[in-house]
Amino acid sequence: MKRFRYDTDRLPRVRFIGRINYKTPWKHFSRTIDEYIMYIIKDGEMFIKEDGIEYHLVSGDILLLEPNLMHVGYRQAVCDYYYIHFKHDGIQVSEREDEEDLQELMEKRRKCLIGNNLEESKVIDSITYLPKFMNIPFNHLSQELKTATSIYNHREEFYKLHTSTLVHSFLLNISHQMLLNYLAAHSTVTSKKSIHICEGIIHYLNHHYMEKITSEDIEDIFEVNFDYINRVFSSVTKTTIFRYINQLRINNAMQLIETSNLSFSEIAYLVGIEDQYYFSRKFRQFTNMTPTQYYNLTHERKD
Repeated sequence: MKRFRYDTDRLPRVRFIGRINYKTPWKHFSRTIDEYIMYIIKDGEMFIKEDGIEYHLVSGDILLLEPNLMHVGYRQAVCDYYYIHFKHDGIQVSEREDEEDLQELMEKRRKCLIGNNLEESKVIDSITYLPKFMNIPFNHLSQELKTATSIYNHREEFYKLHTSTLVHSFLLNISHQMLLNYLAAHSTVTSKKSIHICEGIIHYLNHHYMEKITSEDIEDIFEVNFDYINRVFSSVTKTTIFRYINQLRINNAMQLIETSNLSFSEIAYLVGIEDQYYFSRKFRQFTNMTPTQYYNLTHERKD
């Protein structure tokens, strides 16, 4: 199935968005238009043909129609659906194999999961991918569509910009769901469960890195064998659980050193390291400088 490169640094320019609920059978009229149109089916069916290719859409289906290609209905049906008309300078058809696009998204997902959230520079580039056609449970998307449509219809100040921002978020969610569908289709039941646990561990560590965390804590909280889940964690993130914890702690320590005049012992305590000497050793391990050197470097920049 065709897929599109989507530059997330650029907002779509939404011209028209809305919902139509045909309670009697209806067939789409013939049309060629110079913008993208996305149909999202809430209920019922839509039979539509674009550039000679027929699509039978049902509840939860998403179809992205392309500019300057004629589309037309080829069978009547009752249908309740949303539509989004938009232009975007950063969409182009992907020329690569499906696996390459999705493997790229998987690597971006991995980098974001373990990336430094305090870093100003980008963890990944701005390119994601959108499906030509995909099914997703409608309730996963309905609130964003309702909100975007409501804002567009109220037409208050900056309504098109606000709508475009929500549609941008909607498209990012579609891309994310496409990757989740791929992961689900290519994972065994055991690996799905293990990967899900690893992501739960990442979320837990992101919130609790300032606390003392042991391998026994991980085993008790997630009901797993630590050595096994650490191996899975390493395969998913390319780092171990405890290295990830220490990286989180040092990233946050760097932020505190740069933005405060707290002592290094206070900073060490706040990020979950009670021994100042151990803190200094870990800080140097991850940054190639001592806390004092980092303090001098960052505060010299402000002078």
